[in-house]
Amino acid sequence: MLKVVEAYDFKSRLWIFVELMDDALTSFVQTLHKTYSENICKYVLMKTLEGLHYLHERHIIHRDIKSDNLLMNVKGEVKLADFGYAVQLTEQRAGRQSKVGTVCWMAPELIRGERKYTTKVDIWSFGIFAMEMADGDPPYISEPQGRVIFNIVKKDPPPIKPRWSSEFKDFVKVCLTKDPALRPSAFELMKHSFLEGANSH
Repeated sequence: MLKVVEAYDFKSRLWIFVELMDDALTSFVQTLHKTYSENICKYVLMKTLEGLHYLHERHIIHRDIKSDNLLMNVKGEVKLADFGYAVQLTEQRAGRQSKVGTVCWMAPELIRGERKYTTKVDIWSFGIFAMEMADGDPPYISEPQGRVIFNIVKKDPPPIKPRWSSEFKDFVKVCLTKDPALRPSAFELMKHSFLEGANSH
């Protein structure tokens, strides 16, 4: 999570100063996705999950997990950013139903407008981000928006490219479980065998 250095109200606007990071992960993924190793993917995905686990323990849904909203620096730190769509769940409101996010990364239940979705929508988006790390782009990125929505709701997500290990493929598949009740939490995903030793990379 980005560290807040200072925040104050000035001329009826809230100004928030956060630590400086070097770039969004998007440029790294798009430029180098054919050259970086699976160990790099493990490390980035573990750090992202740690951030999600921190949010979800506090009943916060990010609702826009993608490479654009993950920042990195030269020290190898990876941090969640852009909380413009984030929401707080409460005892009175344990789920949400508003449709926000970026279409290619949206969970099926969010698109369908189900009465209450939970932090599990972030896990789906995280799975699409894992595909982005693996293949350079999320599925259906070149399709018209209507077709993207249809594919997400009606089809199973395509597998990642064959060059990756069976453990990586299983990790992505588990993240993209259609039924949110069966989709694992961030904490459960951190125990997946694919991420073993991830922090050492």
